[in-house]
Amino acid sequence: MAKQPNKIELSIQEEQQADVTVSVVYDGKRRIGTIRPDAAQFVIELANGEIYRAKTYDDGLNTLIMQYHLHK
Repeated sequence: MAKQPNKIELSIQEEQQADVTVSVVYDGKRRIGTIRPDAAQFVIELANGEIYRAKTYDDGLNTLIMQYHLHK
């Protein structure tokens, strides 16, 4: 019998950092990364320090979630 995957619940909170609004993504109480705008793209920073870039906010959020599941 196959094991059912655990469901996770993510929350996104907005924070002000150096006059820039940054989205911080949490899995419960654990911070998994941030998404911040940078010129015409978005910078995604994981909790372990890895940095990725995305063209849209949605792409950045998807990248953050994929990397979180990959390294979980």
